[in-house]
Amino acid sequence: MKLVRHYLESISGVEIYPIISFFIFFTFFLVVTYMVIRMKKEYIEEVANYATDKADELPLSNES
Repeated sequence: MKLVRHYLESISGVEIYPIISFFIFFTFFLVVTYMVIRMKKEYIEEVANYATDKADELPLSNES
């Protein structure tokens, strides 16, 4: 850990990287949350039923 700390201390302006990373993550989180809140309930129900609806349409195979 000393090696990493020493290396990072030698980089000027390194303290800005975690701040930028946090803002990118937080912005992404807010955008995804906004999109989920704005989704129509019908679309969510349709997507939730994809697996079961598609399974009914598949032909049954008796191959072993």
